[in-house]
Amino acid sequence: MLFAGLSCTPKPQPASLASLMSRAEPLLSERRYTEAAAALEEAAQTYLNRPEPLLKIGQIYLAQRRWLLAEDAFNRALARAPRQGPALAGLAETLYHQGRLREALDLWQEAATITPPGPKAWTGLGRTHLALFDFEAAREAFLEQQRRQTDPEAQWYLAALTAPTDWAAAMAYLQAIPAAGELASRRDYLLAALQPFDKASAQAEVAKATGIALAQAQVWPLAIHALTIAREEQKTADAETLAFLGYAQAQAGRPALELFEQARQADPDSALPLYFEGLYLRQQGALKAAEASFHQAVTLAPDNAAFYAEMAETKAKKGELSTAEIWYQAAVQVSEDDLRFRLLQAQFYANWGYNMAEGGIPAAEAIIETDKNNAEAYDLLGWMQFLTGAPEGGEAALRQALALNPDLISARYHLARQLEVSGRMTEAATEYQRVVDWDTSGLFRDKALTDLQRLKTE
Repeated sequence: MLFAGLSCTPKPQPASLASLMSRAEPLLSERRYTEAAAALEEAAQTYLNRPEPLLKIGQIYLAQRRWLLAEDAFNRALARAPRQGPALAGLAETLYHQGRLREALDLWQEAATITPPGPKAWTGLGRTHLALFDFEAAREAFLEQQRRQTDPEAQWYLAALTAPTDWAAAMAYLQAIPAAGELASRRDYLLAALQPFDKASAQAEVAKATGIALAQAQVWPLAIHALTIAREEQKTADAETLAFLGYAQAQAGRPALELFEQARQADPDSALPLYFEGLYLRQQGALKAAEASFHQAVTLAPDNAAFYAEMAETKAKKGELSTAEIWYQAAVQVSEDDLRFRLLQAQFYANWGYNMAEGGIPAAEAIIETDKNNAEAYDLLGWMQFLTGAPEGGEAALRQALALNPDLISARYHLARQLEVSGRMTEAATEYQRVVDWDTSGLFRDKALTDLQRLKTE
């Protein structure tokens, strides 16, 4: 026989899916997310019909706020196993954060109706209804979540929706949320806004305080909901309510100028409407109009350092850097050397690359003299020293910034740049990769990805 002398060697079996996926766990614990995703991708390619590795990849990218990569992973998971709750919920969350609200709404509704439902599907549905300004539908979704499975996040949203009209019910919702846990700070924040009131308090005052607190927390739909109720309940026009309502509307992408005008008419001596109007106009690119609003605000409230700082930023955006420098100096002086405004001043020098040796570096050094544990100041100092040709001191300052705050992404990116310029490519690549993995804001991730790619091709 032709094959008589041949032996048949069995094909080695791949490791189990659980074993392959477990390889990602130590990488995740070390926050090496790109490597963890690669390990999970290997598992996904080995077990082509199993959705679990792709679901885990999607969750990694979702936590990193890398929406397109998360969307791709969840879609691939659903292609392998349609109508699975976790993947539907993950995809819905990803689309929600991309502003694709109608698509997200459909997916949350699907996730809520399957058995078992997607995790916190009704809470996700409620948040999406909120983003669409459908407050009653949001309330019903949060209530349905609580009927099915108690969720502290849904409880918090119910408190925020209820507070403008029923103080006692809102307090009960908040007090039922565990005092420890991921919702604790949000619970305590809203409790602090409501605690000055009681059952006998005027509804308009409770709604106004709730709305202002939610606007300051940048929860725009809820702020608009509360402030609209306050406005309807007030017997006369209130400038502060109208100004904050306009501000929240502007941040939510809705018309606001008429509200600012009504606020000015309600109290011509209030600088707040002008301040918010200036912010809105600058966001729209109307720099001259924004400058006029801030100038009027400063005239009405010359002791408010924030108005000087916003004028300074507007001047900088117009390219008038020497004038911006004067306004930042005024902000620091008016604030009586408040650290927040000194940091803004130092950031101005660093971000615009203006007068760094004479103004920026001394400003950062002065902050450090006052606060030796200020990581942001060390970051600014190190970056400006690097930009002005003093890399040795710059590296020391940047490493001190990271010793104080290892998660300060700007300092980590600046250190990577410095390491690359000094020829330490392996160290630079490590720091760039950490920026890619850890930057949930996205401010430095794309730059770091480009820099990593450049290092690989050189």
